Amino acid sequence: MPESLFVRALLSLPLRLLCLFLGLLALPALAAAKPTVAVLYFGYGGKTPELEVLKKGLAQMLITDLSGFGTVTLVERDRLQEIIEELDLGKSQKFDAATVVKIGKLVGAQYLVVGDYFDLLSSLRIDARVIDMKTGQIVRSLGTRGSADEFFTLEQKLAQDLNKVLEELVATLPEPSDQPAPKPAGSFGAPQPALALKLTARTALRYSRALDAKDRKDVETAKKELKAVLEEQPDFTLASMDLARLMK
Repeated sequence: MPESLFVRALLSLPLRLLCLFLGLLALPALAAAKPTVAVLYFGYGGKTPELEVLKKGLAQMLITDLSGFGTVTLVERDRLQEIIEELDLGKSQKFDAATVVKIGKLVGAQYLVVGDYFDLLSSLRIDARVIDMKTGQIVRSLGTRGSADEFFTLEQKLAQDLNKVLEELVATLPEPSDQPAPKPAGSFGAPQPALALKLTARTALRYSRALDAKDRKDVETAKKELKAVLEEQPDFTLASMDLARLMK
């Protein structure tokens, strides 16, 4: 349409419609969707079998903390657990590279967070790696170490360090597109509540056992463990929310 005719057409519109049309033209392009990140269960490299289940609590806490930063979209732990059960990987202590990539594709992740944790005497070390699903390459490796009684501090530091890496990755992404990509099912989109003021490995382990019982559909044991967790750590918001959901 010639420019003059276009202008005439606009001027012929009722004032209310004209304002609406001009307002829509002034809107900025929709921001690109945040990349999706999946935190897989970390492998346990110690010699205390009871600590192997800690991977579930650690994953849930990292997912919650990272979602709170708002940098990326996080895949929910329940969705990860569904995939693990579908692939019959429930008894696997550690996933090989091919399995890691397969899980990442099934949950629709652009980046994966994988890692390991080790205990030695009263100390605990947690190592993590961020993997780019497009290339299969490790983008960054990082870790933290300290007393098992400072589990929450170690987890918080790791979450903060991971978020810095993710911020750097997001900053390198292409300019926003006109339309955002659809949000993957089973993902966190809004900031999550703070976890607790402090948390020992002992309490985190009990919380992990509660999650494991929930995964096994043993609701009564999950409730019992969560109540015990809250007796030890009343301000553990995440455990309170889990218990509230099970009580419905």
